[in-house]
Amino acid sequence: MSSKALSTEDIEEITRRVLGSRKYASMELPPETVKDLIRQEIAAGKNPKDVEKAMREKLHQIIAPYLGDPDYAAEEENLLRAAAEGNEAVRNWCLRMLSVHTSSRERIPQMAEFYRAIFERIGTPESILDVACAFNPFAFPWMGLPESTAYHAYDLHTPRVHLINSFFKVYGLEPLAETRDILLNPPETEANTAFFFKEAHRFESRKKGCNRDFWISLPVKTIVVTLPAENLTGQHQMRDRQRNLISKNIDGLGWTFEETEIAGEMIFIIDKHRSALPPELSAQRLEPAEESSD
Repeated sequence: MSSKALSTEDIEEITRRVLGSRKYASMELPPETVKDLIRQEIAAGKNPKDVEKAMREKLHQIIAPYLGDPDYAAEEENLLRAAAEGNEAVRNWCLRMLSVHTSSRERIPQMAEFYRAIFERIGTPESILDVACAFNPFAFPWMGLPESTAYHAYDLHTPRVHLINSFFKVYGLEPLAETRDILLNPPETEANTAFFFKEAHRFESRKKGCNRDFWISLPVKTIVVTLPAENLTGQHQMRDRQRNLISKNIDGLGWTFEETEIAGEMIFIIDKHRSALPPELSAQRLEPAEESSD
C-alpha cells in the first residue's frame, strides 16, 4: 500500500491522537502543525504505518520539551504573588523563568550586554515580532525598552503564551502574545524588527530551506537571528555551519548582515532594506562593533 493511501480522515485521526496524548494534550498545539508534519512524511514516501512515528519524532524536535518547561498554572499564581510584592519580586520571578529553559538560561549572565549589543546596532525599536519566542519575553526587564513597546510574541505552546500575556499585563505591556505556527502562518503585523533566537537551525530540520521564504515574509526592517556557536554538549563547533545557513538563505536578496557573538551565542543582524546592493554583496559580513565599556 502506498503512503498516499492515507486519507484526510486518517490524517485527522492521527492529529487527534497525537494532540490528545499525555505528552501533548496540555500544550494545546495548533492542529495545523501536526497535519503539516504528517503531509511532509507522506510526501517523503513514508509507509503509512511509519508516518505517525516519523511525525512524532519531528514534532518532538520542534516542541523541544528537553529544553525545559515549568508548571504553567503554578507559575501564573507565583507571578501574581510577585506582582503584589513589587518590581524586584517580578524581576526575580522572570529570572527564575528564564533559568527553566536552556536557551534563555545560557544568556542570563550576559543578558543586559546581549540586548545592548543588539539595540546599539538597530536603535530602539517601537515594535518587535518575537517569533518562536519561547521564554525570551521574560527578559524584557533587561532590554532597556519603554513599556510603550509593542511586543508581539509567537509560540506554539498555548499555556506558555498565556503566561507571557499575564507577565505583559503585570509589567504594563499590551498582551500581544499569541499561539501561532509562524512557519505556516507568518505574522502580518508590521514592526521595526523581528527576534528569531536559536530557532533557524531547527527550522531547517523541520523543512529544509524554509528560513528564506519565512524571513522574506516578515514585515520588518531588520531580523535579529541568533544561533548557538556549539552544540548543547559543547563538543562540536558550529560557527561556520551557522554562517553558511545565514548566507545561503539571504543569497541574491540584496540584504546584508552584521555578526557578533556573546557567550557562545552568534548574533546576526540582517538588514532587509539594503536591497539596492548587488548580489555579490548580499551576504557581506561586517566586523563586530566594539563592546561597550560600561
